[in-house]
Amino acid sequence: MNQTEKNVVIGGLAEKFGQAPLIALSQYRGLTVAQMTELRIQLRSVEGELLVAKNTLTWRAVMDTPNKVIEPLLSGPNVLAFGYGDPVTFAKVIDGYAAKNEKFEVKGAVMDGVLLDRKQLAKLATMPSKDELRAKLLALMMTPATMLVRVLSAPAQQLAQVLDARRRDLESSAPAESAGA
Repeated sequence: MNQTEKNVVIGGLAEKFGQAPLIALSQYRGLTVAQMTELRIQLRSVEGELLVAKNTLTWRAVMDTPNKVIEPLLSGPNVLAFGYGDPVTFAKVIDGYAAKNEKFEVKGAVMDGVLLDRKQLAKLATMPSKDELRAKLLALMMTPATMLVRVLSAPAQQLAQVLDARRRDLESSAPAESAGA
């Protein structure tokens, strides 16, 4: 690879590091092409991407950025997983895949310039995703409105029950009066 090609790769890596809020670095030695393809498909479904790059080119792409904290992980054959969407959902895919495939060893991750070890990434994967948090927030916001509707409709409902009870009383007493006349 000549210097021009290296510069293009470095530029592409730097751009990906700049766009992704979460980047996981893993050892993939022993995984088959089918297993790597399966992981790529899973990552695409959560706005992620899998990329194999040389450690020296990766280092040159991040050396002047907050992501330079990844340097201690740059040894041996590595695969970079870039998560462009929700970091929690991305972490769930990476952690779940690592749990299913012992040959896929997560070395660590970088999130907003902070180095995360395997345990911290696994802990991130246990958190609720953005969609789950939105659903909980919506439920919390809807609870007062639901309670207000119940409170406001209770008197009308009680009035309807009283009127219905009175109607039943009148209907039950009407045949008795007509029979006596």
